[in-house]
Amino acid sequence: MFEEREICYWIDREHWGKGIATDALKQFLSLVTISPLYVRAAKDNIGSRLVLEKCGFAITGEDSGFANARDMEIEEFIFTLR
Repeated sequence: MFEEREICYWIDREHWGKGIATDALKQFLSLVTISPLYVRAAKDNIGSRLVLEKCGFAITGEDSGFANARDMEIEEFIFTLR
């Protein structure tokens, strides 16, 4: 996004709700201290939004983008960790 650092992740549905994404992101953030970091999450992806908020990200904008997994354009929140 505009040559800024971004984090992307995908967790298979059978592993949702087990804390895997939260733990992995927390571990990543303990190693990578560059800031700010940016993440996009589908507006309807409550689980991903909760993961980001638990790790200190805050919504700082909105946009739309193509989601490969959905094969369509979606509405997204932009999260930032400073």
